[in-house]
Amino acid sequence: MALLDQRQMDCERLRGAGIRPTTQRLGVMRAIREGGRRHLTPESFHRELAESKIRMSLATVYNTLNHFADAGLLRRVGFGERIWFCTNTGEHYHFFDETTGRIEDVLGEQPQVLGVPEPPPGMEILGIDVVIRVGKAA
Repeated sequence: MALLDQRQMDCERLRGAGIRPTTQRLGVMRAIREGGRRHLTPESFHRELAESKIRMSLATVYNTLNHFADAGLLRRVGFGERIWFCTNTGEHYHFFDETTGRIEDVLGEQPQVLGVPEPPPGMEILGIDVVIRVGKAA
């Protein structure tokens, strides 16, 4: 596919999500698309962008990733004080390796969550996140 065609598709995807396609946002979108399915931290993604000669401040990276997540282009995965941005926006769960700090998708059949309680009055359940903590076997 021609680079111009892909750029146009990225522009349309951003517009479809209600995001104005600026040069920086298109650079972020391209880096996300070309990197495949993975989990980004703002810091690691900032380094990745810098290595690709896409220059922007860390604050802009934070804001752009959050903006993309708010628009459904990325999925926030977090617990404790850590937050990752998952490029796989479909429903799925995660493994978290407590030894390395790495997070990865649970592939294939997903765990079933049973007995979900009713939300508090005036609230609705937006989703359920399951993080399975793992570590090296003894």
